[in-house]
Amino acid sequence: MLLVYGDESMDETQQRVCAVVGIIGREENWDALERQWTLRTNGVPFHANDCDSDQGDYKGRPHLENKALYRDLVILLANSGLAGYGQAIDLIAKTKVFPEVEDITYYTAFQRVVFAVKNFAHRTGDIAKLTFDMRVESAHNAGFIYRSLRENELDWAPNLASDITFEFAKKNTRIQVADLFAREAMKALDNVIGPVKREIRKSWQALRDTQRFEVDAFSIDWFEDMKHKLPEAEKTMNLNREMYLEWLRLRNRQHNTSNMFEFVDWTAGRDRTK
Repeated sequence: MLLVYGDESMDETQQRVCAVVGIIGREENWDALERQWTLRTNGVPFHANDCDSDQGDYKGRPHLENKALYRDLVILLANSGLAGYGQAIDLIAKTKVFPEVEDITYYTAFQRVVFAVKNFAHRTGDIAKLTFDMRVESAHNAGFIYRSLRENELDWAPNLASDITFEFAKKNTRIQVADLFAREAMKALDNVIGPVKREIRKSWQALRDTQRFEVDAFSIDWFEDMKHKLPEAEKTMNLNREMYLEWLRLRNRQHNTSNMFEFVDWTAGRDRTK
């Protein structure tokens, strides 16, 4: 059994970058890191953004002390033997190419992380059990997406546990570990597209140098390519706006994100039984 803990991170404006990550490993690796992590943090629930910017529990503490804590936790993670995958998405590019489409970038990134986890577990011949940070606004839909992928993509089920768990990071040290990686994934892209261009962070460099941590980014080229391919994809999947509106009408429903995902799942199930 592989254990995966995940979290997300956005820039301070929540308008430039959304990143979702998962860290994967065996219980013995997680257990060893958790003991070291708890000792270094003195049991204080870690929040990467607060520690990195002297806020929250770290407000009023010496800046150098907070930086030292962040650095030490990065080193612990780098030396843990765990592996991580992150997906960062350029929200500015999404808005430019698809200004009329509601923002579902978190779910796009989440799905990509689940896909990477499935591939990892397939290569090792294991089953992966996922536990993600509880985001009240998205846990229901993320759980639905997970179960839908596992059911509709027949080669996914052997390597993914039957369900996904959501827990609050404040009560789960391992999700706090994922929170650190999520911030690094977000900053890796934000330092490229944000208002202030910066060199690669030493913390991200340390994780990347292990060759066990990877972050992919979607920006303007990816969204433009998606827009170009969308008509053909709709034709191949027999999926379009008119069908969706009819599906809503027949079920006496209104458009929302949950119903949109249910429609996609219904379409996948319909095609699978043909």
